[in-house]
Amino acid sequence: MDGRWIVAVVVIVHLVSCNDNSIDNPTTNAYEPTWTYNCVPDAGCQRSERPQPGSRGNVSSLTYDSIDLCRTVCGRFGGLWPRPVTAALSMQTVKIHPNYLRFDLSNAPVETREILVKMTQVTTQNLIDECDGNVTEIVETPVVVYITVKTTDLDLTWETDEQYRLDVQSKEKNAVIHIFAETVYGARHGLETFSQLVSADKSDYDEQYKCSLRLVSGAKIWDKPVYKHRGFMLDTSRNFVSMDDIKRMVDAMATVKMNVFHWHVTDSHSFPLESKRVPQFTRYGAYSAYEIYSTEEVREFINYARVRGIRVVIEIDSPAHAGNGWQWGKEYGFGDLAVCVNAKTWRNLCIQPPCGQLNPANPAMYRILRDLYRDLAETLPKPALFHMGGDEVFFNCWNSSEEITSYMQSKGYEINVEGFIKLWGEFHETALKIWDEELAAVGQTEKQPVMIWSSELTQTHRIQKYLNKDRYVIEVWEPISSSLLTQLIRMGYKTISVPKDIWYLDHGFWGNTKYSNWRRMYAHTLPRDPNMLGGEVAMWSEYVDSQALDTRVWPRAAAVAERLWADPASGAATAEVRLQRVRARLAVRGVRSDALAPAWCAQHDLRCV
Repeated sequence: MDGRWIVAVVVIVHLVSCNDNSIDNPTTNAYEPTWTYNCVPDAGCQRSERPQPGSRGNVSSLTYDSIDLCRTVCGRFGGLWPRPVTAALSMQTVKIHPNYLRFDLSNAPVETREILVKMTQVTTQNLIDECDGNVTEIVETPVVVYITVKTTDLDLTWETDEQYRLDVQSKEKNAVIHIFAETVYGARHGLETFSQLVSADKSDYDEQYKCSLRLVSGAKIWDKPVYKHRGFMLDTSRNFVSMDDIKRMVDAMATVKMNVFHWHVTDSHSFPLESKRVPQFTRYGAYSAYEIYSTEEVREFINYARVRGIRVVIEIDSPAHAGNGWQWGKEYGFGDLAVCVNAKTWRNLCIQPPCGQLNPANPAMYRILRDLYRDLAETLPKPALFHMGGDEVFFNCWNSSEEITSYMQSKGYEINVEGFIKLWGEFHETALKIWDEELAAVGQTEKQPVMIWSSELTQTHRIQKYLNKDRYVIEVWEPISSSLLTQLIRMGYKTISVPKDIWYLDHGFWGNTKYSNWRRMYAHTLPRDPNMLGGEVAMWSEYVDSQALDTRVWPRAAAVAERLWADPASGAATAEVRLQRVRARLAVRGVRSDALAPAWCAQHDLRCV
């Protein structure tokens, strides 16, 4: 072994000594760039020539070795994402080190301090990540973050006050940050913004790794979101996604201040969610013994998300999109809990293989559903928000079951479209009643709203007959050409928008669908109305799993996040500079985002728009 190493060293030395083509010193192979980055008013950060040694030239305080540091201080909003309501940022910075960072919670109610401590720990780790986990330059400047929270409320709902004020002041020997918020979740957003006022200062060419942290020396920010619901939907039924990967998505969501993780956890393809009361769901519905979300894992994940200001909404799709995981009824003496499950001739029975729809003619199905709902009621945070699915019922599937058609005739329902609509409406009425009863059984006696997808049942000439506007929030996934969203708003229904031709992240990778780049996603706006709760960006997983998840979602989801938080009047061109900073920030936090432009464009702001 030692001999081989000696030979290698000799070869290297020989190659260096024989390099006669070197321009300057033939024995020197150190790389030093000839440029730096200048913050140019109204033009962002531009790569420019570095002055020659010994000459100051035109070097100013607006010149930086790192483009990330330049973007952190350059422009009206620096590197902040989403953009705040108001911001005044200094272009000067001070060096800080996490070892000398302290959080003062004395102005926060005792009841809030446990979760606030966890939030500050996330913030500290985010700062360390800026230097890839190793802040080499230690400075003893004390940095104190004073957090003021007014209420003891720890509930995270559509009514949660998420606004905050942030004030940064630094003097020669210390830095003081004040965060003021009504709730812990507003304070969390303030902490996230504080972390975005810090950038690594590291050289790309030093032989030895060096990295320091620099904080914007002064800032005054006031901020609050435009929309209450700023969601990301992830489907983990078509392809299983590990909990580590899901948590990484939540970390990225927190970075851009999204506040709802919509978890489409079951579908006809698989049922990976453990039910303590009905273990058959995963026994028959999981892809493998290793592709299951345990109850304990889900509870820990809900708390993980909550610390990051994110509400977890679990969706159990029904009565359609329910197959594998429900096919064991006859074996256990319960009859058909679902019909059309895994039917070979699927095209007339469901939207995609494998098929499966719940059997509303079988009382045992509702008993099993009740057990599942009790498990969820015990798992979801209070007040619980549940998504009942409710889309793409294929009447041919129900019509293929003699048990169902006989049941319909006994109820006086005709075997036609309107008859199946009545059966569909009956299912939701019964399921909602069961959900209310199971919530009450765990102490949530006040009836909670539930979410449901838009469908034939939610068309304006039907919806009022079957779905109470005081109970159902309609998630509209129709294309932007549809008038359904605005019609439902006028009718008094609370809505959430996820237009499939704009905000579906899987589009463009299959069939005749069209890919939406981040600019197109950013440009889409929602109505401003009290019944317009907000929107979601959706990652359906027929054609994605953990291998491609990050780049498929990010940074496009960040574009939607700013639209929902700030709803800016300005367009994508002025946002791209800050989005480049977001991409770099996500990278050091472990998220592999897709590229926005060629690297030259990334080094010359606004030159490629």
